[in-house]
Amino acid sequence: MTSLPTDRLCSSDFTEGGFRPHGEFSCWMDGDLLVWESRGPFNVEALQAFSRTRQAAFARWQLDDRPLAAVMHWVGSALMSPEAFALYEQAFEAFIVSRHNYVAVAWVGGPDVEGLDFMRSRFAPVFERHGLAFAVFTDMDSARRWARPRLTEAQQAALPP
Repeated sequence: MTSLPTDRLCSSDFTEGGFRPHGEFSCWMDGDLLVWESRGPFNVEALQAFSRTRQAAFARWQLDDRPLAAVMHWVGSALMSPEAFALYEQAFEAFIVSRHNYVAVAWVGGPDVEGLDFMRSRFAPVFERHGLAFAVFTDMDSARRWARPRLTEAQQAALPP
């Protein structure tokens, strides 16, 4: 189990409506990396809470308009209902196009994570459409080592000449 920092956001704090979310997302900053821990499987309500959590994270850590890499650690299951995936895809498209400069996404999960390969095949085209580097790892250290140089390169490219 990942040790979660105290300065983190959790999707359970951003639920709305009458139906209970299935699945939970927590996030925190690890240096310049946005790290997520995701415990699935997920329904639409969980993805709605995820979107609100992501918006809160960008506000709290002032992540707008700067290069960003994220590491997503999957726990239990990466599966989500088709409706939840459609909602994620639609929200991510709007999110990435609006103002956010994601440069890389790393997933972490082992063979014990239900549906990881299936969901990778669903998410990869979404990330590819927006030019995001994407890779899957079995441990957090490898994911961080992969994501950090991509982020550093994007940060240096964003500096004024």
